[in-house]
Amino acid sequence: MLHGDTAAGEDGGFQKNSDPALSAIEQLLPLLTCWDAEQVCRFVNEASLDWFGKERLAVSGNMKLADYLGPVLYAQQLPFIQSALAGNLHIFEASFPVPGKPLCQALVSYIPDLQQEKVMGFYIHFADIGYLKQSRKKHLAAEKELLRAVIEIQEKERAGIAELLRDNVNQLLVYVNLMLQGKMMDENNRKFTEDMMHTIQQAILELNNLSNQLYPSGLSMLGLLPSINNLLSGYRKEYEADIQFNCNDHSIEELKNEDKLSVFRIIQDFASLLLANYSRLIHIGLSYHAFGLMIRIVYNNRGQAIDKSGSEFRDIQSRINYYGGKIQEFQRDENQVFITQLVFSMRE
Repeated sequence: MLHGDTAAGEDGGFQKNSDPALSAIEQLLPLLTCWDAEQVCRFVNEASLDWFGKERLAVSGNMKLADYLGPVLYAQQLPFIQSALAGNLHIFEASFPVPGKPLCQALVSYIPDLQQEKVMGFYIHFADIGYLKQSRKKHLAAEKELLRAVIEIQEKERAGIAELLRDNVNQLLVYVNLMLQGKMMDENNRKFTEDMMHTIQQAILELNNLSNQLYPSGLSMLGLLPSINNLLSGYRKEYEADIQFNCNDHSIEELKNEDKLSVFRIIQDFASLLLANYSRLIHIGLSYHAFGLMIRIVYNNRGQAIDKSGSEFRDIQSRINYYGGKIQEFQRDENQVFITQLVFSMRE
């Protein structure tokens, strides 16, 4: 154990051992100290001395842990100190303050020094993981930026197709319909013309509905909740399904348009995915509060598993990931429950 790697000097202090292993430990970046049962220092490495601004001769064999850590940090760590002296191991993440130093995010280990089942003291190991936290933040930021780019590309493609349907195909059908109206004067062609006009009108309605599903142009004018209600109303008629929808707070309309579009897409993709899998009972609830949203969907999927490998579910997952949400799924009686929570940035 490390307490055996030091030797007492003539002045009663502790001197460095010439052991190569100890020399290597001295150079470790993590902060490593060893304390006896009375909380007096038995070993301290150079990194720890440097961080706390202490001199070796003043610390090794002389200084108590309370004086080494200072009153604030010692009070924070006292429960772990007492537990380590009782023989318990502790490993956890924590931020700890040191006067004159930046706040350190560390992986902290309290390791009892056990000899023949007797606690002789304990080791404290502080490993700075701040750089790992920063690296993780950068990774998440890059991942979010990639998701945002993918979502934007998808929306531009959908908007382009919707515009094509509205402005080109739709206008062409309207023109043909007007031309047919002129043929109504010919009694020989009246029945044929009426049937053609009816078919074209139905095609126009279906194209408008399709283009609105591709890109809900009314979202910015009507709002999120009316757009969702219009979407689900079309699904009810098309699939003869029991689809219910409610939202607890209409202030959700204060969200930015891109955030409202993402909520619309999650509900649209999930509803169409469920309807394609023969579910005819879907209850959707939105709980909005302080830029946080919980989407709760209860459905009866008649025992058929949702295809999570398809593009619709991947799109749902991508949008949820973008807003830092996670999916929870569980069964309640005969129904399945899907829950996710999204966090939106405040409007600038």
